[in-house]
Amino acid sequence: MRIASGCAELMTRPFSLISLLFLCLSIPSLSGAQTPDPPAADPQIELNLISLPTTQSIKRHHSYFRLNHRFARDLRLGDFGDLAADLFALDNGAVLGLEYRFGITSSIQAGIHRSTQTKALQLFSRWDAIRQGENFPIGASALVSVEGFDNMQEARQPALAVVLSRTWGQRLAIYASPTFVNGTYHAALFAAGIEGHEHDHGGGAAVTESVEDDIDNRTVFIGLGTRARLRPSVFVVAEYSPRMAGYAPGEPMWGVGLEKMTHGHTLAVTLTNSYATTPGQIGRGGTPEALYLGFNITRKF
Repeated sequence: MRIASGCAELMTRPFSLISLLFLCLSIPSLSGAQTPDPPAADPQIELNLISLPTTQSIKRHHSYFRLNHRFARDLRLGDFGDLAADLFALDNGAVLGLEYRFGITSSIQAGIHRSTQTKALQLFSRWDAIRQGENFPIGASALVSVEGFDNMQEARQPALAVVLSRTWGQRLAIYASPTFVNGTYHAALFAAGIEGHEHDHGGGAAVTESVEDDIDNRTVFIGLGTRARLRPSVFVVAEYSPRMAGYAPGEPMWGVGLEKMTHGHTLAVTLTNSYATTPGQIGRGGTPEALYLGFNITRKF
């Protein structure tokens, strides 16, 4: 009972939570050096990078849970004293994403993802059509999804993507995911209305209804990413999502992270320019010059 109450108190403190994450990234496992986790033969250890998808499958009738946490404070605002006063964003609010997916077969999975940003709800399915091996030099998956604000009641955005991967030995994996999202402009206007300010479109001018018909309501972007092994169970990840056509406000989303793999779990500390965790959010881009601290926790079971 005393241990349980101590753990509960620890998890209520933001600084202690981040300290716990860094501790988990620094040690092989909670059980110590006597039972270290065996290194994964494949550097493709996760179903996602930071926000972008990979081609990693889950077993038939198995499940996957993901928690995304992004602190709301921009680390580039204020001087060092201001950041220290806010415990480097840990004293501020956060945008959370929760996801659950299920392996219908060993190559078909379906899931649901919800972000607290505009109460965005996403339903998705992925088909891992090709696995890299002797017959194929790459892996390939197809992804279809639909998301909407206010728990799918507003600003729905269907999306289609193809995810391509290539791994080299146990050290490196790279990814490219051409993605089409419909409804990005209308979603941006709706999000701006929820947040209570005008939506910016180039040069700081608010978009008016008279020019709305001239703005593309679709976005095509290519998600580019990599995962590289630093130690047997420690990886560095990076991703960048330039928009190739259509509506493209702000800056392309990017992120970097440090991951620790344990038995069944992956923990990652991330730096990004966006809270985005869904195709629609990624399509709308990141905040110019922003930097957000965050973390991801996943569990396969």
